[in-house]
Amino acid sequence: MDDVDKVKRSINDIYKRRVIASYALCKWYAGRAQEIFRRFQMFNVFWNNQTSTAYNEVYGSEYKDKGDIGWFLSHAVEYGIYLELANDRKHEALRPIVQDLLPEFQEDLRKIWE
Repeated sequence: MDDVDKVKRSINDIYKRRVIASYALCKWYAGRAQEIFRRFQMFNVFWNNQTSTAYNEVYGSEYKDKGDIGWFLSHAVEYGIYLELANDRKHEALRPIVQDLLPEFQEDLRKIWE
């Protein structure tokens, strides 16, 4: 193996490690977002829990698809969109949590790729 191949392999290895680290970071932030939601909604901060179904069916997850890696916080109940958008977003929960975490996530991601 010549020096050029070694350099190419090294660059490829660095890229793969950064992708894996980015995916792990997404997994961590998805879990953190879900934890924040549960901690606040335990005290009915966003809406009044009547059956706890919506509370129990909010989840955070990471994804990797082709060239994309990311994370999200989502409702698994059909009326979740109503909870988020009704009354001019008065009881919105998920987007504010993600928006609050976004600057910190971007900074952590920047550190991986710089």
